[in-house]
Amino acid sequence: MITTIFKRFLAMIWHYFDFLCFVSALIVADYGAFLFGKPWGVMAVAATLFVMGWLSEVVSADQDKGSD
Repeated sequence: MITTIFKRFLAMIWHYFDFLCFVSALIVADYGAFLFGKPWGVMAVAATLFVMGWLSEVVSADQDKGSD
């Protein structure tokens, strides 16, 4: 019984694993940029928000193209 719950939990995490890794990488990159100085950190956050916004548009456009 416990193994079934554990397998379901891992399956749920694995479904979102790429997204979790991507967001974690952006957070670490932003933190690293702030270690170089506040202006670099602010520019990194701006770049991160730009990339996330662009990707959300790409994903949204791909979903809108579905079959008719």
